[in-house]
Amino acid sequence: MIYYETERLIIRQWQQSDIAPFVLLNQDKAVMQFLIPLNEQQTITLVNKFIQHFKQFGYTIYACELKSNRQFIGFIGLWHRFDMPFSPCVEIGWRLFRKHWGQGLATEAAKKCLEIGFLEFNLDEIVSFCAKINIKSERVMQKINMVYCEGDDFYHYKLARNNPLSLHILYRIKKTAWIETTLHGRINSENFNLAQI
Repeated sequence: MIYYETERLIIRQWQQSDIAPFVLLNQDKAVMQFLIPLNEQQTITLVNKFIQHFKQFGYTIYACELKSNRQFIGFIGLWHRFDMPFSPCVEIGWRLFRKHWGQGLATEAAKKCLEIGFLEFNLDEIVSFCAKINIKSERVMQKINMVYCEGDDFYHYKLARNNPLSLHILYRIKKTAWIETTLHGRINSENFNLAQI
């Protein structure tokens, strides 16, 4: 099983045991407040898409669990998008159970996924987007040094324009910027492979 670790988290491939809690996550009204709701079958289909994406690209949206008790807490990861106005692109996304909000876990996991994308898979750029009114997700984008693309706001094609969730904002980060803002100063103190940069 492919997995990565952070101080508090394990980021790994999906297991059958993740399906039931993931269905619950996608039915939580607070979690899905700014997202398009998913029923059980849609959730299963999504997991299968994540698995297929991994087979094709070597990375995906991963399941995420706590190191302390191996409890599934949501997802984090990277995947290709071909359906957005700015496609093709690689998106970083996250979704956690409410009880794990406000602890810096999404930020911790997202930082690791940027590292995976830029160092292991040599991606040139990673993007993220959310409904403009989703301040919590936007704050995570800012914490991982992504940059708001002013003028690139867009309406999500799956939502009517009069839907308050339709208007989305776009954030980007280039590998060069990530190296400058995140990796600089850590090269000599951590075991990064400079040949990968």
